[in-house]
Amino acid sequence: MNQNVLIILASGSPRRKELLQQAGLEFEVVVSDVKEKITKTKPEDVVIELSEQKCRAVTDEFIRKTPKNIFDLIEKESGKIMIIGADTVVSMDNKILGKPEDSKEALRMLMSLSGRSHEVYTGVTCKVLQYNSFTEGLIETDSFSFYSETLVNMYPFNEYEALDYISTGEPMDKAGSYGIQGIGERLVQSINGDYNNVVGFPLSKFMKELSKREYVSYGDGSSM
Repeated sequence: MNQNVLIILASGSPRRKELLQQAGLEFEVVVSDVKEKITKTKPEDVVIELSEQKCRAVTDEFIRKTPKNIFDLIEKESGKIMIIGADTVVSMDNKILGKPEDSKEALRMLMSLSGRSHEVYTGVTCKVLQYNSFTEGLIETDSFSFYSETLVNMYPFNEYEALDYISTGEPMDKAGSYGIQGIGERLVQSINGDYNNVVGFPLSKFMKELSKREYVSYGDGSSM
């Protein structure tokens, strides 16, 4: 695989980092410190909105302060930088379940999921920058967003099982209070859709988008 753009992941999520590494992509991590603001109500709109905010914050920072080592950064690339923002939410009964504030909220969330089905949405926004010699800075040349939805069916479990899971600490930084890629997998009966989307990043759909736009190429350089 040939990578034709320098990738910046605007997320501190170790799960998203691992997924990009699994895909064989080379990238840097620049965490967005933007204060998230939700104006939408539908989960698919919310994840797009939040992913755009994260992506925009890092993009604006790059445009305002073009890195002094920009030519070193893009030396092996096509001269383009792609910044990726992503956000994942759990939704059930048209209500978004975010990360729990404490163990009590984690327990409440988990018990509401027990024996039922819910949806996981991840939104991705990408903005591409290129160095402009006239302005001696970076300008935005491309932008696109998409979301992926996965249906998750949970086993019935009791409060003691939920408390035992909470005691591991895993639920506390997870949307919906569980992580399918960790101990929380034991609570999941089945899924319908992209597993990686539940982990936090729809990798296959993302790679297809990169190939279509020729930001990656395969074999003799033709797109996949």
